[in-house]
Amino acid sequence: MCWADRFSHKKHAPLKMECVTCHATSETGERAGFPPNEKCAVCHQGVEQPEPRRLYRVADFVFFSHARHRAAKLPCAACHGDVAARDAPRLHYPTTMKACIGCHKAHRAGVSCNLCHELNQ
Repeated sequence: MCWADRFSHKKHAPLKMECVTCHATSETGERAGFPPNEKCAVCHQGVEQPEPRRLYRVADFVFFSHARHRAAKLPCAACHGDVAARDAPRLHYPTTMKACIGCHKAHRAGVSCNLCHELNQ
């Protein structure tokens, strides 16, 4: 069984931690990142922390920035759903062009190709 299938946000929810507590670059970087083993070891001594599995992936030619989306005041739950209610992480919102364009239109964000794509590829 994969780490991502064993990890429970729901079990950690009573601690009332913000997403950024474990996903340190979720508000400042392109990717949200995963906590280093040392961070988990603060509470979970002696527990082996397997390599996390990314659920959300975009194509190499797509530029996505958590920082830009958080700066636009988009909550984490908009794309990731109510992770605190789940025993295992799962893909909540697809990372397809159709889904992204739909969300951009719904939030009156730009839909120009060059916002997310390098046009000379």
